[in-house]
Amino acid sequence: MPLHDLIENSRIQQIIAHPEDRKALWRTDLERFLSGDENLTRKSAGESGIKAIQRLLIFLGYSTSSNGAFAIDGDFGRGTNRAVAQFQVENRLTRSIKRNTLCYPCKWNSAKLLITCIPDARLTPATLEKMLNTAIARSQTGQVMTGKFDDAIFHLNALDRRQYLDCRKILARYGEMAESTSRQLLAQTGILVRSEWILAIIRQETAGIIRPRFEQHYLSRLNREQPSTHLEELRMQSMSMGLGQVMGANYKRVGAASATELFTAPAERQVGFVARFLRSKGDVVKKANPTAGDFRKVARYYNGPKYEAHQYHEKLERWHREFRMLMA
Repeated sequence: MPLHDLIENSRIQQIIAHPEDRKALWRTDLERFLSGDENLTRKSAGESGIKAIQRLLIFLGYSTSSNGAFAIDGDFGRGTNRAVAQFQVENRLTRSIKRNTLCYPCKWNSAKLLITCIPDARLTPATLEKMLNTAIARSQTGQVMTGKFDDAIFHLNALDRRQYLDCRKILARYGEMAESTSRQLLAQTGILVRSEWILAIIRQETAGIIRPRFEQHYLSRLNREQPSTHLEELRMQSMSMGLGQVMGANYKRVGAASATELFTAPAERQVGFVARFLRSKGDVVKKANPTAGDFRKVARYYNGPKYEAHQYHEKLERWHREFRMLMA
């Protein structure tokens, strides 16, 4: 199907542009690209067109910011460049960029600095055509964020406008799922994870809007350890994903078949992943009236030893108290 026809596809239209955006702007940028400006690179102009490409990349599961975030900012920066390069390497669309270049040696505190070792990628019409066809195919098979096209667009549009959910909206959208998950987990394992704990983690980690985060140092390490594993799966293992930002490498821990499933699982399963991750702290998350020390235990477990620097325990306690009040 010609590129112009692909872009006119109704689902593609929803993917590449927020409904409130002025269509004339991104159409002009993309038309310039398709009609002669044969490549989009880090030096390209046209914020609206670049935002359309970033939305498409995020829909396909690629980080667009050098710090690993999923950002729609109209800047074809180092992060968007990396995303295009990753897509091209995974789909064998480039010879100039190699897998090992994308998995450059780094640590968590040097990944952003060393990203400059990835050469400038060119978003060619052939690459864009492959991206659009992949997006259509995945939307037809449910291999998209949360497994449902409309839900994926909801999260994409909210991320675009940074319209996150407060506790009331999280309770309205995910409260029944959390209650059901809590009951099911208790019946299956004998471990009680109270729903207010699940909802508090969702509020703290994502505010109810899925926004994965890619960790380059994870990918670089996993590539050394698993050089024969497909790069896409390793990239997924290198992201924190879902409503609770569960690290992809922990997919077995929460009962997923692969890291990719953490991205494509429906919302009910996303909530379940949070509960299953919390069950290791079953002695705490079963309590109706947890103590300040309990919040510290969960904060350290979920956020790491430096949780105090982020006031994670204090925020978690506040959200927990809010949900208890709303659910009373």
